[in-house]
Formats: sequence, structure tokens, C-alpha cells
Amino acid sequence: MNCVRCHHTDEAHETTSNDSLLQRGRCMIPSCGCTKFSDAIKKIDEDLL
Repeated sequence: MNCVRCHHTDEAHETTSNDSLLQRGRCMIPSCGCTKFSDAIKKIDEDLL
């Protein structure tokens, strides 16, 4: 899965034990300013509401 904000993979984002597949921390790529992993599935669900 790729982040819809920065397009990096979910593995590039920090993960803690309480994170889910759809919610992860900031991107660990040094030049990236993304602060939170955002999945397209979550974005689509919010648009349908």
C-alpha cells in the first residue's frame, strides 16, 4: 500500500504496537514531510459518508 499523501509505501512510515494497517506514523524518508500515513481505502470511506 502507498500513502496517498506522499506516495511512499506503508513500510516507509513509523509503526508502533498500537498502529493499525490504515494508521501509521510519520514517513521515515529524510526529504519527506509527511506526518501521517493515509490509505486510499480510508479516504474513499470518508468520501462516501
